[in-house]
Amino acid sequence: MLMLKMLLFAALCVGSQGLKKLGAGTGPGQALDAMVDMASFGDYVYGAELGGNLKIVDVADKANPVELGEIPRGARGNARAVLVSGDLLYVAWRHAMVVYTLQNPAVPAVLNTFAPQDANRRNDRGIAESAHHIYVAYMNKMTRLESFYVLTKGSLNLVGMYTPTLTTETDSLETMDMVHHDGKVYATRASVSHWRISTFLVSDPANPSLHAMKAIPDFGFGRIVHHEGSLYVSEVSNELWRVDAASLSQQPLTVPAAVTGKLCSDVQFRGSRMYLACRGAAG
Repeated sequence: MLMLKMLLFAALCVGSQGLKKLGAGTGPGQALDAMVDMASFGDYVYGAELGGNLKIVDVADKANPVELGEIPRGARGNARAVLVSGDLLYVAWRHAMVVYTLQNPAVPAVLNTFAPQDANRRNDRGIAESAHHIYVAYMNKMTRLESFYVLTKGSLNLVGMYTPTLTTETDSLETMDMVHHDGKVYATRASVSHWRISTFLVSDPANPSLHAMKAIPDFGFGRIVHHEGSLYVSEVSNELWRVDAASLSQQPLTVPAAVTGKLCSDVQFRGSRMYLACRGAAG
């Protein structure tokens, strides 16, 4: 299942009047107007674009972001998720996880690669991190069962994995996004007709397990973030949902009038402020 965050790449500043657009990306490649996922490091932004390549953008001049180049998708398939942790860049490509060093942020260099032993596996979206581990999921295209992997940061050594059986999951759930908090990984997952929030226990990283699943009432899933005991899930029936992390009970939230009725595919917190990225609006 493919659900995209169609984000207009632009430099934004936050002031007393809210968000102000400073400039749009330019450079040697296509216009930067369709990103599946993005992450930043200093004055650089790394974006997994709709076409599958990883774009590298210099945003030192906020009014004039410049595309410096790209890492082509190649045999690894499309770039699906991006995470920066310290001076390392993690990219979940369709068929492999790759970690790059950012000693030269304009030219990320491959440090290590993890590829599932089963060549039929693919990633749809989502990376999460804790202090020492990276979490990612890859689905077997033949069995339609998705495995959840725990990897060591930096080296990408396999620490543990959870693979469901046909008796525990029969609806081919694929991960859309995931977040780690306090020994648990919360993942938004979807199939053709089912939408779930799954909780994986990872306090014992060598033996991750599926702890709970909660149905979401309708099609969706953009971003999932954790903030002060609640999970915030965007793009659920064109609404933003708040989910209690303990009980997984959920409710839609009232959003500003400026974004009412718009598909909000990303949500982030900075301190006590919430920021939404919506099609046709940001606020």
